Amino acid sequence: MRSRALLLIPLCLLVMGAKKTKPSAATPTPSAMTASTAAVLSSTPTADGLTAEKVDLNGDGTAEVTNYWRDRPGAPRLLVRKETDLNHDGKIDVRTTFDDAGLRTTEEIDGDFDGRVDWVDHYISGKRSYSEIDTDWNGTFDLFKYYENGKVRRKERDTNGDGRVDFWEYLDESGNVVKTGKDNDGDGKMDVRDQ
Repeated sequence: MRSRALLLIPLCLLVMGAKKTKPSAATPTPSAMTASTAAVLSSTPTADGLTAEKVDLNGDGTAEVTNYWRDRPGAPRLLVRKETDLNHDGKIDVRTTFDDAGLRTTEEIDGDFDGRVDWVDHYISGKRSYSEIDTDWNGTFDLFKYYENGKVRRKERDTNGDGRVDFWEYLDESGNVVKTGKDNDGDGKMDVRDQ
């Protein structure tokens, strides 16, 4: 179930406007989420001064996306946050935040639909800079990926679940591991480096 649910991450990226990938058979297809069937169900003010706009993407009468807008005097309204329910269970599966330029700042993903965030992508100037990932779904991030020019260049792992990174991988432009390191004594510092 979890491995199938993680296949929804590419669909999430599709819904958010990122690179298209093929969804699994268990996910809604992009054709079910076309602009011709999308409809705004409601638009209401929030306690923090935003406007929450609930959008039905597939015409079933239930909102799959909620956009949070901020009105700006003399300028177009600004999308501040987008929340998406990918599996139609009424819970948020993806939460994306945007800066004042309209660029993504964070994207939180619940890939196994248990109500907890499993993956967080962080962006600088709209480009992904690093990711925090809970690979064993225990509620704690244990894999950290760092990006340069859209490619993973470093991975850090907490392999024993003590909350400290104890394994490092450095990658080249092609994604090949060129250097690794380990923390053998649990102090959070690299003790062994393999090249």
